[in-house]
Order: sequence, then structure tokens, then C-alpha cells
Amino acid sequence: YWSLPFARRMFLAVLCLSVAAVSAQAPVPCSSPPQWEAREIRVDPSQKYEEKRFLVYDETMQRERIMTEIEIGSEKEIYDILILHRENKMYIVDFKTKKCNITAISRPFRPRGVIPGAKFEGEVVIGAAAIPNEHVNVLAFSGNFTGEAYTGLVSSPDCFPIQNIHFSQKYGFEQSTYYDLKVGISDPELFIPPRECAPPGY
Repeated sequence: YWSLPFARRMFLAVLCLSVAAVSAQAPVPCSSPPQWEAREIRVDPSQKYEEKRFLVYDETMQRERIMTEIEIGSEKEIYDILILHRENKMYIVDFKTKKCNITAISRPFRPRGVIPGAKFEGEVVIGAAAIPNEHVNVLAFSGNFTGEAYTGLVSSPDCFPIQNIHFSQKYGFEQSTYYDLKVGISDPELFIPPRECAPPGY
């Protein structure tokens, strides 16, 4: 269910980009689809941290629904998370206890995909370039915004997010890899707060 072959190939793509030739006319930052669903792997090797997610993303309304399985060392936890940036609210439901915690959001909304103003770094082809539907063109962009270093990989020409890497003094190293991405939102009701978070009597 949480297989990683595609994620590993994308990691290898980062290594390949160090030797990939930059095209004569460097692509400008593209615009990723504003609404999509995907599986996401978040890792921090230094902390032995891995998080496996199903992500529903809405950039237009700045909201996310995340079904997540977190592994820290030998410990595993499962949560259902709804993040509504415009309301400054985050709903977190523990799958084991069914307890809901509602908090304010501690960081600003961060678009996934290519950040506006990012610099083009290189291009690489993953798979058999001469065979239709058997390869992916990958573009790499980077930037440094408000004290946070950023590297992003997206597909071309669709600009689907493949991998984001962020590093900041406050949050440290954050790496997200996306796969099985589908454009659009299959169920808009996923952005309704979980029933476990409703006030007593509702």
C-alpha cells in the first residue's frame, strides 16, 4: 500500500541533476495544478523520522486534508489532520484514541510545487526517453526565501509536484516526495472538520 519504488527513483533523479545539462533556454517557474490528491512520503533521516500520507491539497482555498502514519524509531502513530489556513485552525484526530485536538496554525501556508521566483537548476529524463509513456521529464528549481532554502522537482510539461526539499533554522530538514498524483478533489466534504471535533451535543 505504501510502496516506495517511485519515491526512490525520484531521489535518484536529484542525484542525476547534479550532472544533467542545463538546456540552452532555461525554463521559467511553471504553475502546478491548484487542487490535487496524492500519496506523500516525508522523511528526516537525521531524526529517523518517516511519515506516510494521503494528501488532499487545495492551494486556492489554502487547505489540506492529511491521513498520516508517522514512524519515529520503532514507534508508529496514525492521525487524521485537517488544516484550514484561512481560518487559522488545525484539527488533529488520533486514530487510536479518537480524541480531537484543535489548535492554531504555527506556520504560513506554503505552496507545493514550484515556488514563484525560483531559479531553474536543470532537467533530466527518467525512464526510456525514446518510448512514449515510458519516461518522465523532470525539472529542478531552487530558491532561498525568508531564510528557508528550497529545492523542488516537477514533471514537464504538466508541472506536477514530484519532490520538495526545504531547510530552515526553525524547522530543519524537510523532504516530501509525491506519487500517484491525481488532479482535482474527489470529495469536497473532506474539508469539513472531522465529526470527532464537533462540540458536545452535535
